[in-house]
Amino acid sequence: MKIVLLGGAGIIGKAIARDLAIFGDVDEITVADLNEEGAREVADAVSGHGTKVTSSRIDVTDRKALVDLIKDADAVINAVQYYFNLDVMRGCLDAGVHYLDLGGLFHTTRKQLELNDEFEKAGITAVLGMGSCPGVANVQTGLLGRMLDRVRSIKIYNGSTPDEEEGLSWAYSIETILDEMTKKPVVFRNGKFVEVEPASEEEFFMFPEPLGYAKTHLSLHSEIATIPLSLKDKGIEEAFFKITFFGYAESAFRKLQFLIEIGMADTEPVEVKGVKVRPRDVLVAVLRRSPETHKKPKSLGFKDIATVAEGEKDGKGVEWRVDTWAWPNDELGISGGTLLVASPPAIVARWLASGKLDMPGVHPPEVAVDPVPFFEELAKRGAKTTITRKEPLEA
Repeated sequence: MKIVLLGGAGIIGKAIARDLAIFGDVDEITVADLNEEGAREVADAVSGHGTKVTSSRIDVTDRKALVDLIKDADAVINAVQYYFNLDVMRGCLDAGVHYLDLGGLFHTTRKQLELNDEFEKAGITAVLGMGSCPGVANVQTGLLGRMLDRVRSIKIYNGSTPDEEEGLSWAYSIETILDEMTKKPVVFRNGKFVEVEPASEEEFFMFPEPLGYAKTHLSLHSEIATIPLSLKDKGIEEAFFKITFFGYAESAFRKLQFLIEIGMADTEPVEVKGVKVRPRDVLVAVLRRSPETHKKPKSLGFKDIATVAEGEKDGKGVEWRVDTWAWPNDELGISGGTLLVASPPAIVARWLASGKLDMPGVHPPEVAVDPVPFFEELAKRGAKTTITRKEPLEA
C-alpha cells in the first residue's frame, strides 16, 4: 500500500512518518511539504526500515499538482495547517483517494462534514480529526457510547506534563495554539451549541500520576463539532473539551495570554511606519527567534486523555471514564504527547489504505474507528488504556 503524508516536514508530520516506516505494513511513503528540504530530510531520516520512502514539494492549494501527487496513493494523511483541509479534501475527491486529517478546530470540521455526499458518491472515505484530541478522545467516546444505553454528558480532559523550565517552545502548530487561545470555544450545553470565552471555566481535574490534580480550561476543539451529532440518539445534553494550558507551564501560558490581550495575536493588519503588517505575523516571527522557544524542553513527556461519560445502563445511573496515556517512546524518539497525536493517524491511514476501514462518506472517529483494535494498536506503541466505572451503592 502507498500512503502520501502531506505536511510531513512539520513537528507532527515527522513523527507520523516514523510510525508509518517503523511499524510496517506500508510499501511506500511519500513525504510531501511546501518545505521541500524539510520533506527530504524527513524521508532520509525514516528510510531503512524496509519501506520505500520518497519526498516531494507540494503546495496543497495547487489542485492539479496535488491530484498528480496523490492519484496513485491508497490513502492521504493531511498534516498541514487546518486552514487548508477543504483544499486537500477536494483534491482527494478529484483523485479518488481516501482522506484523513488531524482536526479542523470545530468550524472547519463542520464545513468538511458537508462533503459527505460527494465522498459517498465517489466511494471513498474521509476520517476527520484523527490525532489525540480530536482523535483518541473521539474513539473513547465511541466506545462509551456503545456501552451505555443513554449518554447524558461527555467531558474530555487533555493533560500533559509541562516544560519544567517554563519555556515558550510549542508541541504542535503555533498558529493553531494561537487560534485556540483567541477563538471562542463552543460547548454543548442543555442540548444546544453555545460560545463561551477563550480559556475560561478553569477546573482542577485528577489525572493519573505524574500529572495528578491539574488545572484545565476550555478550548475550541473539533470533538465538540461532531460528538453531539453522533450521540444525538443517545440523548446527549452536554459536551465540552478542556486542556492543561496547551502543554505550557501555567506561567508561560500567562505570558502568551498577556501578548494576546494587547492584540499581538490579531490577524487584522495594522500600519507601522507606512507598512501594513499583521500583529500575529510579528508575534510568530519574534517567538521563533526567542531563546525561550529553542531551549530543549525538560519535561517528563507524559500525556493523558480522559473522557468521562455520565448516563444510564440497564436503568441505572452510571459514570464511566476512559483514560489513554503514554510515556515517551524511545523507538520512535518522541514524547508521550507526540505519540498520542502521531500514531493514531498512522494506524487509521493503514486501515483506510488496506480496505480494513471501508465506510464511504465523511465521518468523525467516534463513528468510523473500531475502538478495541485501535487501542490494541496504540498499546503496541506503549500507550495504555483503562476503563473506570462508578455507580451508586445499593443496599
